[in-house]
Amino acid sequence: MDIEIRPMTPEHGDQFTRVMATAFGEEFTSEEVADHDRWFEYDRSIGAFDGDRLVGTGGAYSMELTLPGLTTIPIGGLTAIAVLPTYRRRGILRSMIDYHFQEVEGRGELVSGLGASESVIYGRFGYGLATTDASYEIEPRRAQFLRPATGTGRLRLLDPEETAKVVPPLYDRYRRGQPGELTRPQAWWDVYARDPEWTRQGASRHHDVVYETEPGRVEGWLSYRVENRWPSGLAANVITVRMLVGLVPEAEAALWRYLFDMDLAGTIKLWGRPVDDPVRWRLADPRRLRTTDVGDHLWLRLLDLPGALAARRYAVDGALVLEVTDAVRPRNQGRFRLQGGPDGAACEPTSAAPDLALDVTDLGAAYLGGTSLATLGRAERVAELTPGALLRADRMFAASPPPICTTHF
Repeated sequence: MDIEIRPMTPEHGDQFTRVMATAFGEEFTSEEVADHDRWFEYDRSIGAFDGDRLVGTGGAYSMELTLPGLTTIPIGGLTAIAVLPTYRRRGILRSMIDYHFQEVEGRGELVSGLGASESVIYGRFGYGLATTDASYEIEPRRAQFLRPATGTGRLRLLDPEETAKVVPPLYDRYRRGQPGELTRPQAWWDVYARDPEWTRQGASRHHDVVYETEPGRVEGWLSYRVENRWPSGLAANVITVRMLVGLVPEAEAALWRYLFDMDLAGTIKLWGRPVDDPVRWRLADPRRLRTTDVGDHLWLRLLDLPGALAARRYAVDGALVLEVTDAVRPRNQGRFRLQGGPDGAACEPTSAAPDLALDVTDLGAAYLGGTSLATLGRAERVAELTPGALLRADRMFAASPPPICTTHF
């Protein structure tokens, strides 16, 4: 039985929804499906067809990724990958991934990215775990600052109709200064501002607070929801933080203080935060910030290896010869000389003796500076062929601030 891989169209929407619901064990409301369709790029879609029947799905979002050194590149964000359980073990996923790689390369995008539903799947296609984030909990009555906040700006709670005007430009300024972050299309912001019921999962609509250093100059943003809790008549609301970003330290401090000083709050939950969140060092008792989870988020696959390595900047000047294996994309396989620093980089094939030997998967993991090459060396995933090369590589690939991605796709 032949399976054809070709794009889907909006007319395949009902089949698309059924495949996704079956594969992921979910139910989607009609409003959720409609919102998905507004964002989904059907011209970048991937359908696996058995005759006229859709049996596998996928697609890509057109996004821009911020790299260390605060350069940016366009990437194809792989999404909606699903295969019906009765069609597993037939190579359909591999065919769809290969179709995606060719489509991304055809657009001149250097990298593919994804958020993995299962972390065991995508390494065999060359994706590396590039960003890690943490979830935290804290009781606000235990969240005193070691030093008082000193900012002179003001906090402002936005009306829902203001959100669409104020928040997207602030996010865009933030993501340009944060390695690992991605652009969000207008359709994403339209759903965010409307805040439909399917996004709330039993909590309140989201509240947006901004910090202004002067009227009209927004330098920070907090987004949160409230779950109403009154056990035995005692206030114990759960505050779930969606985003908290400050473009200047005083904005970040003021937004944290707003959060910790909320009335009726019993627990504050934060997710998608840096593993070494600076807020821990603001607290008088940092032990009270409990880490509840640490997990992977953005996985990256370098498709044009020399182009991708030349696109980012490096923390210190240096040179490395990398011997790379790539079982899926042979043109990435071989030796490459990387010369880079804070002002630019170049990468090209070479016949020189290698300093490090590694797979493209591990290079993808280290690409944003979120995974240490020295750590991968200790895990026997990177071989040091020239003494001192791992330390040199770690210094070059380091990123400040460390990468994080807060956009799910």
